[in-house]
Order: sequence, then structure tokens, then C-alpha cells
Amino acid sequence: MKPTGAGNHTRAVVLRQHPPMRVVGLYALALLYEFRFTLIALALCVFVGGMLHWNTRGPNGYPSPMQAFFNAWMALLNQNNTTDPWYLALISGFYPLLGFVIIGEGIVRLSILLVSKKHGEKEWMKVMASVYRDHVVLCGLGKLGVRVLEELVATHVPVVVIEKDETNRFFPQAHAMNVPVLVRNMKEDQSLIDAGIPNAQCVIIATNDDMANIEVAIDSRRLNPKIRVVMRLFEQSIAEKISGAFIVDAAFSASSLSAPMVAAMALETRTVHAMMINGVQYVAAEVVVANGSKIASRPLSEIEEAHACRVLALTRQGKTQSPPSVHEPIASGDILVVHTSAEKLTELANAAKAG
Repeated sequence: MKPTGAGNHTRAVVLRQHPPMRVVGLYALALLYEFRFTLIALALCVFVGGMLHWNTRGPNGYPSPMQAFFNAWMALLNQNNTTDPWYLALISGFYPLLGFVIIGEGIVRLSILLVSKKHGEKEWMKVMASVYRDHVVLCGLGKLGVRVLEELVATHVPVVVIEKDETNRFFPQAHAMNVPVLVRNMKEDQSLIDAGIPNAQCVIIATNDDMANIEVAIDSRRLNPKIRVVMRLFEQSIAEKISGAFIVDAAFSASSLSAPMVAAMALETRTVHAMMINGVQYVAAEVVVANGSKIASRPLSEIEEAHACRVLALTRQGKTQSPPSVHEPIASGDILVVHTSAEKLTELANAAKAG
């Protein structure tokens, strides 16, 4: 993979690989969610049948709860042919049909999903995306999109990607980062819902179609009024005007911002100024310290050293210190104006989020 950066500045992008147990757990959650209705139907059948067996006296008295529920399960598999009393006879005749429909349908669907998982097909990607919460939805996996994806993954931000081109050459990179990619048209509401827009913290719309980007921004806000919308527009003048619109939190021109800065926008930062120094893009930006963040209660000197930045100003309860004392501890709700490189801004913004 080629390193990303601006000008002569390069860095290696570390791809996040989930630990094996985390992958297994994520798959298990996805399967439970996908088959929730099948499992609920099975549990309901076993519960109803088990209660009827439990309250029916047999030749050897009343069965134990475990034996009663086991009898109900066996009836679903056509292995319990009780004929007395009438309601157990009805279960013996009707439950095998229910078992064939519920269990058979579940086995077929599970087989399809396991094959889809192996080949990275769209059904499994949809299942994986369904378990994400407080994530970023990235629309468009072009040259800019894949660089933004690398920045987000490198700072451990969960991402779901929507890309309509099935032949996209960046798919292998996204799959290597264990990121779900939905091969869908982002302009369809169901595509946004499947990507988890209602539960996402931010959507980054990074395609080269300005009108489609605006349409998706409106749809995203409609599906999730609280979502943060970051949108790409080719015309810088239009981007500056539309960033003040109520549907968009930040609009940018591809020529004016680097991928690290776009990734930082997803984490609720506001760029005040950008500049190039020896081929490296630096920014002055506002960062809001969330309650329970990693940098709360730490002194400014530690933050500046850990994130290679300089804090130019600190605003607390409407009062601004410029420059602030390096020994000043950071508090939740503080607004920092920092000067740093674009790629370090993403790390700092992620550390300032809620824990």
C-alpha cells in the first residue's frame, strides 16, 4: 500500500486488524441479530410446548421442566408422537410442520451467509454493518475516500463504507482493514439504513458528484437529525456557502483539504486556518473536549507532547486564555485552539471524544 500524506511528507498507514476473539464475537453478534426472529420463533414454540408438557401428568407423574422443554423441542423435529391429551396430540401433529419451516429456513439462510462471508459478498457485509453503533458512514471509496478511511481506521474509529462500483480497485484495501463495504447506491434510503445511518455519529460524503452528495446529505439528516454531515464539493466557493446550511456541518473542496483533515471533521473539529510548510499541511483548529475523554484532567503540557501540537488558546465557560498556562489541566467542555499537522489533528480529535 502506498503511504499517504501531503507533498514530500509521507507516513506508513497502520491497518487495524481485529483480534481473533473480537472478530468471532462480532460475527456471533451479527448472526444473532440477523436470525433474531427465527430464534424468537423457536424459543416461543419450545416455551409453549414445554409449558403444556410440564403441566400434563403422565404415567410416571409430572415431567421435570428440563424434560418438558426437551419434549417440545423433539416435537419440532418430529421425534415426539404423544397422542394424549388432545392438545399434546395437536402439538405432535403441528410442530413438525413448524420445525420444518422455521429450522429449515434458518439453515438455508445461514448457509448463504457463511458462503457470503467467505467470499466477502454483499449479504455478509450487510450483516456486519448492522451491529455498528456510533460509527462513521463513508460514502464513496475513491482516491480521497480510501485515504479518509485509512485515517479513521488508524485512529480506531469504526467505519462502514457505501460504494456503488462493484469493480472499485480499493475494495481489497477496505477488506484488509476489516471494514464492511456495502455495494449499493448511496442515494437509496435503504442503503443508508443498512449502513447504520440512524445509529451513526457522522456521515462523510466523498464522491465526485456534487448533486448526489447534497441529496445524500439531506437524506442522512432526515434519517438521523443528530448526525454530523461532512460533505465534499468540487467548487470551493459553494463549499464555503453550503457549510453554513442547516443540513451540513462541514463542506469541503477536495483541492483545499487533505484526507486527515476530512477525517478530523468527522470528530467534531472546526478548521480555522490551513497552511503548507515544507510540503506538510498544518492547521489551526478548534477541538471540543468531551466528557470522559482521554485528555480530560490532563495538563496542557502532556497533551502538547503526546499529540505534537501547540495549544494557542483555551476557552472555558465563555472565558478565553491565550496563551493558556502549560500547567493548566483540561476540563470537560473546554474548547482548545490548536496548531498541528493535519494528520495529528485526527488523533487529537479522536482523543477528545467521549471515552
